[in-house]
Amino acid sequence: MLTILHLSDFHLRKNYKGRKLYKFVKSLNNLETDFIFLTGDLVEQDENIEYLASMLNSFKARYGKYAVFGVHDYYNKKLVEFLKNMFKRKREYERENDVFCIVSRLADIGIEVLSNESRKINIGRQDIREVEIIGLDDPIIKKIDIEKAFKDAGPAISPELIKKSSYGAEYRNAFSLKKEKVHKLNNKDKLRLILIHTPDADSITELSQRKVDIIFSGHTHGGQVRLPLIGAVLSGCRIKTKFASGLFYFKNFVLYVTRGLGEGRFSQFRCYCQPEASLVRIYKSN
Repeated sequence: MLTILHLSDFHLRKNYKGRKLYKFVKSLNNLETDFIFLTGDLVEQDENIEYLASMLNSFKARYGKYAVFGVHDYYNKKLVEFLKNMFKRKREYERENDVFCIVSRLADIGIEVLSNESRKINIGRQDIREVEIIGLDDPIIKKIDIEKAFKDAGPAISPELIKKSSYGAEYRNAFSLKKEKVHKLNNKDKLRLILIHTPDADSITELSQRKVDIIFSGHTHGGQVRLPLIGAVLSGCRIKTKFASGLFYFKNFVLYVTRGLGEGRFSQFRCYCQPEASLVRIYKSN
């Protein structure tokens, strides 16, 4: 069994809700985990970088702690940009955050930020010899580079087998759900994990052809507003609302989209959509 603590979307601030979030996350630091994954939108402003480091500094994981960034880690959005973004999504914003500082402070406390790159960890277990972690930058602001990320990831799928003829067929194949809640490793003795902030349908469609096993993502806040019997009203990205949060077993891979723990500072509300920290356990099937 492998145990993974998956945290996302803190949007960490020092207001009342931010302090509650800080206290809650601190309460998790005694969990025994193999990996800790952070999937972006950790802070929105440089002034909260030290607060973030203080919140995460006592976490331990047997094999490592890894993070990827979302748009809010890169940019400090203005209110007018937030409002315009509701009608037409922007790819960049006026105020850039000090990303180098965030990466540096996280490294100081043992958390490695992966920016379109991979890491291999030999865990030497009988069922899983190696865990390969591939961290992708955010597709919403077009920082994702899947080719670069897989450059050092070892054999994926042959480029000639990555279909280019019919996106519709590729999409339907990627998002084909299985009845059984079991996944067979795509690579013998190796577990290939993807960290990505936004569960973008185009990116996932391509990743599904690269022998990935589990994709961990955030961004959606579970829709942030959910209605009884209906679920999420919006996903906040290019993925169907029915996939806005939860664990999904598709034909070739597993997708986990967490609701995350916070909300953006211009939309501090949730409706029928509780925040969450996720403890994911991976078992060997009998």
